Amino acid sequence: MGGFTRLVASEGGKPDGLEAEMPSFFVRQYTTAEIARYGHFGVLNRPFSVVQFADRGGFEALQEQFVYIAETDHVLMRPLPNLATLDKAAAFSFGYMHCGSSHQPLLDKFAPGVTYSDVQPVGPSPLVVSKPVLRRLAPLWLNLSLALKLDPVADRRFGWVLEMWGYSIAAAKLGVRHDVLSHFQVEGGAGISARSAMSRGVYIFHYTYGLEYTLAGRPQGSGTIGEWSLDKRHYGGAYPPRHMQPPPSGASDGTAWLLEAWNEASGNISTWPESLAMGTVGWRRVKGQGIDGSPLASRVSGTEWSWAGIPGLAFRPGGERKTPWGSGVWGAAPKGVDFHDKGFCASAGEGCLFADFGGALHNVRFEADLRRFDSFRLGDGTNVKGERKA
Repeated sequence: MGGFTRLVASEGGKPDGLEAEMPSFFVRQYTTAEIARYGHFGVLNRPFSVVQFADRGGFEALQEQFVYIAETDHVLMRPLPNLATLDKAAAFSFGYMHCGSSHQPLLDKFAPGVTYSDVQPVGPSPLVVSKPVLRRLAPLWLNLSLALKLDPVADRRFGWVLEMWGYSIAAAKLGVRHDVLSHFQVEGGAGISARSAMSRGVYIFHYTYGLEYTLAGRPQGSGTIGEWSLDKRHYGGAYPPRHMQPPPSGASDGTAWLLEAWNEASGNISTWPESLAMGTVGWRRVKGQGIDGSPLASRVSGTEWSWAGIPGLAFRPGGERKTPWGSGVWGAAPKGVDFHDKGFCASAGEGCLFADFGGALHNVRFEADLRRFDSFRLGDGTNVKGERKA
């Protein structure tokens, strides 16, 4: 493998400031008005990016004759050889991408001449493919994805993986075949075993799902944020901090392997920003959590406040939070947790409450007479003050 290049779709194709860390090729993303036509399905920027890369000489700038297409949540577990040939690509076998006879009417409409048995259970990533084949594939991949998204029947049938179907159908239409590999990557939740994956020759750890545990080491079910949580979704607005807390005893070796990879990356990038986001502990914040055992929560329950001078904030009994911007949740922030809040909660005599709404997490500490509070937004440290109204 000769090197890595980030293909970045940004507003107007503007650089994002990270190009010094890795060679980067910037293309424009669809505008809000353009993507609105397609139900704001932003993943359509993937084929749009590759088409622009080809049209603007991106392939010519690469010395290599093959490319490996990865997503930002793909971590290499071992060196990746060239798995493709000039005529045959290599791709992962997705269990939810199998084409059957019920798909045939859509194939007849959008890719005449293609039968369902021609369509392989693959997507555009992870993928190893020759540059000429990808250059030939990209325009049809894009055009099919756009057409499928505009068709109500196809949109319902293919759902959130519609753009992957655009790729696999385009490949079938152009006669591009893949070596379909089940060991190309491993993906899953808390139970992933790194040792098992490596023994099977797996190349990539795809951390598409959160790894969630109780602090006692018990795995949490899908959709449940654990007391210990490693999830890319926590960091949409702020960088993960360095040196995050290791998983509890009993967690899978795959969980420990991925955390070590995250910590290794942040620790070895000298320009990694200081972050006010939480690490792996403290993300579990559910309605009413810890209220029953908190004297502060019992005093605050049922009170009404202003938020930055705007009235209409209420801490309702049971953990529901009413705000002028919609409902939220509140509860008692657990003690002994490093919230990366510059000691904000640790300095609160009676402890902190959390008050979350609008997708943002806030720790709140109160004056002793319960007339005023300060809030600290986790991630960026924004401070807002409140005053008691009732």
